[in-house]
Amino acid sequence: MTSIPWISLMIWMPLLAGIRLVFLNGPGHKQTRHFGMGVSLLTSAIGIILWLATRYSGSGEAVSEQFDWIPTLGVRYSLGMDGLSGLMVLLTSLIMPFAYAASWRIDHDEPKYFGCLLIIQGSLAGVFTATNFFLWFFFYEISLIPAFFLVRLWGSPGKDQSSLRFLLYSMVGSISLLVGFLALAAAAGTFEFADIAELSANGSLLSVIGSNLGWYDMHLGWLSAIIFALIFFGLAIKVPMIPFHAWLPDTYDHAPTPVTMILTGLMSKMGLYGLIRMGIPMFPYALGKLLTPLLVITVFGIVYSAFAAMGQRNLKRMLAYSSINHLGYCLLGLLVLGLATNGEMKLAIQKTSALGGVMLQMFAHGIIASVLFYFASILEVRTGGKVMIDEHGGLRHVAPLLAGTMGLAVFASVGLPGLNGFIGEFLIFKGVFGLVPWAAVLAIPALLITAVFLLGLLQKLFHGPAGQSAKGFHDLSLLDAILVAPFVILMVVLGFFPHFILDGLNPVINEIISAMRF
Repeated sequence: MTSIPWISLMIWMPLLAGIRLVFLNGPGHKQTRHFGMGVSLLTSAIGIILWLATRYSGSGEAVSEQFDWIPTLGVRYSLGMDGLSGLMVLLTSLIMPFAYAASWRIDHDEPKYFGCLLIIQGSLAGVFTATNFFLWFFFYEISLIPAFFLVRLWGSPGKDQSSLRFLLYSMVGSISLLVGFLALAAAAGTFEFADIAELSANGSLLSVIGSNLGWYDMHLGWLSAIIFALIFFGLAIKVPMIPFHAWLPDTYDHAPTPVTMILTGLMSKMGLYGLIRMGIPMFPYALGKLLTPLLVITVFGIVYSAFAAMGQRNLKRMLAYSSINHLGYCLLGLLVLGLATNGEMKLAIQKTSALGGVMLQMFAHGIIASVLFYFASILEVRTGGKVMIDEHGGLRHVAPLLAGTMGLAVFASVGLPGLNGFIGEFLIFKGVFGLVPWAAVLAIPALLITAVFLLGLLQKLFHGPAGQSAKGFHDLSLLDAILVAPFVILMVVLGFFPHFILDGLNPVINEIISAMRF
């Protein structure tokens, strides 16, 4: 790469453009949406180029930027991209313009709305490329502010309570995360993720916690467990993990659907990404005391969310609970990495499988969920309100293209072999079964429940006798087809060629697993 700070450009260009739009006053600024779309597309183009650089670099950080930022606090402005951060940047680069285009019907306070979208795009790029906690937390908090206002100001009736709940849960999670990581940073003497991971890899993290953070002679095992629990709780709210999920169904339902696409496709990944960067280095010292309870809660959440989705009649709420269910598999795959392997190569291979599956599932879920919510937006526009599943039927006869493409996305969500939702789930369950068989056995029924309610959704919406909504209902427009086509293609291509993503992830997966020799 050249000396141009490409990562900073990818972050600050949409951030500053978004702030400018938010504070743009006066009526009649419809041209701002075109300006914003141009900024979003240019930012995405940079992100895709940077992902290609990480994809073909072969190892380590392909791109990085560092300089002293606040020397008195030991804080550096450090950004970098390896295979994982590059994949998340790619996901952001695909979904943000998609959500931006899906927002074209917004007809009031357009500069502020589209400005908020750009701020989120820039802050997400910061979250996925920051290599120290100070900078990561800075961008993490910035992303929550425009998300709150997007729900509060442009949402559907019920938005006030939903946005407030979203904000309160986010604040509680942020406080817990901040306290936990500040304790860890005080012990390690650094904010840098790589430095803390190195201390964990060489087995000295527990000793520095004891020497620099010993508290009233508390046992070091319990002290490290408390620090990990604070970090884990703060990030679990964002995923979200049951029982910390109460903010999600209402927020997804009442937010403008393009905003829901961002919340589920991208912002939920901040929690999982944070666990990989911040939580995994603590695994050797903390999870021994917490692993079984966390696995029990996670497995319960996977099954519970599947049953909750099956009981929904509101399409967006069904998809919201389905999202909790699918992200629960990712949490399960991460938690089993905390099992002590005592140097057994066979178990280390299973950890590699689980971690690779988690990363693939993060990307696949982002693609699938954003497309499904886009279809929910189309159905809302066509039917003139919230989509209550039982009130529709027979839409396949009047909208075959919509039925076919939405059906493909649903099958990908079910995990049909040959589509992108399959390989991630397969690798996760392969790894979990090899490490903690009981957790895999208890979680597998959720796969069947998921298939039942998603296939039931297709049956009710598109088959059977035509409902009242079928009258005057029209199929996907040319613009709809153009927007959805890249994602449909990805679902199929990555289903048959997952190595196109995995090859770029292998170096970071191997680095993480090799550092977890316990």
